[in-house]
Order: sequence, then C-alpha cells, then structure tokens
Amino acid sequence: MKLKKSLLLFVIFIIILYSCNIVTAVEDVDTQTSVVTLTVPPSCKLAISDPNITKTLNQGGEIEAAFDAGYVDFSASTPVLTISANKGWNLNVKATNFTGPYSKSVSDLKLKDASSSGHVTNGFNVFKPLDLNGQEMAASINPSKNESHPLQYRIMLDWTNDIPGSYSSTVTYTLTTNAS
Repeated sequence: MKLKKSLLLFVIFIIILYSCNIVTAVEDVDTQTSVVTLTVPPSCKLAISDPNITKTLNQGGEIEAAFDAGYVDFSASTPVLTISANKGWNLNVKATNFTGPYSKSVSDLKLKDASSSGHVTNGFNVFKPLDLNGQEMAASINPSKNESHPLQYRIMLDWTNDIPGSYSSTVTYTLTTNAS
C-alpha cells in the first residue's frame, strides 16, 4: 500500500510538472561537417576559325599587280584565334618552309595580328615574317576569356622565283600558361 501511494504521488508530480511546462522533451541533435575542395590547375584553350586558307591568283591584272607589289595579301581577319586562359599566357607562332615547285623560304610568309586587346607583342601588329623556330606573337600577365585575335597572312612574291604551282606552309600556334 505504501508503494502504491508513493507511485501515485510520483505520477501526480510528473503530471503537474508537464502541465506547468516545467519539464519539456529535448530533441536529439547530431552535427557533422564536410569540407569541399576543388583543385584548379592552370588551363588554356586556343580555337582557330578557318584554319585552312587557300588563295588562287587570277591571271591578268590581279597576278600582275601582286607580283609588281612583291606580295599578295589574304583576307583580313582570316583566320581568327580565340584565347581563353585562367592565368597569364603566351601565344607563339612558327611555320614550315613552303612545299611547292621551288623551295620557297618560310620568311616569305608574313603574319599580322589586328587584335585590339593590347596583348600583341614583338611587332606582330604589322606584317612580320614567320620562322621555323617560333616567336612570341601575343602575351598577357592576366587571365583572358574568349579574347579575339584576327589575323592576316601575306606571302611575298618574286617574278624570277615563284614559278607556277601551289605553295603550302603549315603554321603552328601554341598557347601556354605562364609558369609563375
């Protein structure tokens, strides 16, 4: 009987505590953390529009004017290089000697970069002869996104050397991110 009375008093005490909001249930909480890491390496992208360009000189006034001027210009802004890099970068260019009816020198191929970016280097903002070893033609100490470099080719002509036939040179553009 004494136990029943004690148990009854305990239950009444608990009911009073809950009804007075003295005892409330505590929710369970568990916290965890996660670290997200992304490692971004140096990266660059070089795109070239119209990479294979052909020009045929027409007999008559066009070919005579080209030989008399000592050169023929290809269309302006053909090709166009597009540069994207997530850090500073350098753009180099080199070419091969011409294949054709006679051994035309690589220096007969000239290149001009008409970019308004301010990143054109080493005199490539006007026609400059290409070489076999490569030259820096543009550079930036900052990243770039879709920076446009409209180019134009010029091939030097000589009445006594440039006999009829097709002459071809391969131009290689190399974009690299800076080592620093």
